[in-house]
Amino acid sequence: MATMQEIIDNQGGFFPPNFSSLATFTPATGSAVSLRVELTKDVVPQPGAYDATTWTQQTIISCLLSDLPHEPNRGETFTISSATYTVAGVSENDQNFVEVLVTT
Repeated sequence: MATMQEIIDNQGGFFPPNFSSLATFTPATGSAVSLRVELTKDVVPQPGAYDATTWTQQTIISCLLSDLPHEPNRGETFTISSATYTVAGVSENDQNFVEVLVTT
């Protein structure tokens, strides 16, 4: 599978506007990698008790799984500009894109 940078290069330098943030992923072990990500804030459901569900605002980072050395684990970080985001958990992984909930 192509990395996001290969997709951009194949399209003459154009990249999808939602993946416009340049980030550095720092795994717990191994070397840091640079990649393009989508940084969003969204309202997501939290596990509820019985029939109730609560909602909370979360910061979400989405990227191509092939741009990473592995699926992000809790405690690993993404740095975008001067802000560091710590992975709280994976919310979605379809084997192409991975979406993680992060804290600042």
